[in-house]
Amino acid sequence: MNKLLQWWRQRLAAKLFFAHLLVIAAGAITLLIAGESVAPKAFERHLAAMGHLMQRMMQGMMMGRGPYTRTDGVDLTADLFHNFHAALTEAMVVALLVSGAAAVLVSWFISRRIVAPIQAMSQVSRRIAEGHYEERVAVPPEAAEGTDELGELALNFNRMAERLARTEEARRQWLADISHEMRTPLASILAYAEGLQDGVFPPEPEIYQQIVRETKRLQRLVDDLHELSRLEAGAYTLNRQPVSPRQLVDEVVQRFAPAYTNKGVALETEVPSEAPAVWADPERAIQVLSNLLDNALRHTPPGGRRVTVRVIPPQATGGEKGFVRFEVQDTGEGISPEHLPHLFRRFYRVDKSRSRQRGGSGIGLTIARLLVEAHGGRIEAHSPGPGQGSTFLFTLPVAPRK
Repeated sequence: MNKLLQWWRQRLAAKLFFAHLLVIAAGAITLLIAGESVAPKAFERHLAAMGHLMQRMMQGMMMGRGPYTRTDGVDLTADLFHNFHAALTEAMVVALLVSGAAAVLVSWFISRRIVAPIQAMSQVSRRIAEGHYEERVAVPPEAAEGTDELGELALNFNRMAERLARTEEARRQWLADISHEMRTPLASILAYAEGLQDGVFPPEPEIYQQIVRETKRLQRLVDDLHELSRLEAGAYTLNRQPVSPRQLVDEVVQRFAPAYTNKGVALETEVPSEAPAVWADPERAIQVLSNLLDNALRHTPPGGRRVTVRVIPPQATGGEKGFVRFEVQDTGEGISPEHLPHLFRRFYRVDKSRSRQRGGSGIGLTIARLLVEAHGGRIEAHSPGPGQGSTFLFTLPVAPRK
């Protein structure tokens, strides 16, 4: 019985079926009750109108004629049938009108229970389309214990509205972050240009180098934004092929070796010979490693510090079969635990002011995450805490055997 009740509560089709039965039952019961109450009175009224006929029938019977024959010999059967039919018709008409009214009322009540939530969702959807993302549909209290399709639709509608609200908030934050990120280098360039124009700054090479540095920073931000928009829109293709982890690491290290040497940070590699080839787009995989090495360089101070690029084959990853793990480990500033889950979000910075001074765009790690996930891998960040360094790792699938 409980299962049947639960099935009835959670299925709109069951509710509609029982609603039709309820309308039929209400009409039938009302018809019977109305018939029982109206028919006797109708018969009494018509029998009273037949009083003279009944008197003639009694006289006929006393004269030895049939029970339905008047004293003048005329058959009264047709008159009796006519009055009986009139009484029955009157009773049926009244009963049908009453039962029909009851069925209409029950149908209206049931239809309101079904149509009202849909109308509410329609009104809320129009409000959301006008930009009122805080609007929600009222969900019945029993929805938490299980509800029918309309209740489930209301729950999903509210989830959709909540996601739209978060998306709109992210869009606004995105625009605010972009404007803020672009304002800083533009303000620096403008300040130096006006200083040179007004004679406040002497036309020395250092001033021009600073302008070039800020211009490159702005250019990098624009390039990263363009790359991020392409990745998020899926407007790119991965040219996957078997590629050696050693080849990827060597190429990235060769690119960054001068920058690490100039800063006084050692750059080391650990790539075992048994590491299998990965199934990846070489250019995109190099881009991921480059973003991680650039991030490590910016957050590792000079003087006896080092950054290690490590490759761990599947048999040494602790059960992560079919994937090769890449690690970029530094002995730099480290990261507090509360920041680790947010590092791969757009424009997220642990220390905003210091990160901007170092020239980071704030979306390099986001690009790395999107590229790794596009390959079917994962990317994570770990750190014991501030001042204890950090490790960024990602995985790429092993290349299929020919």
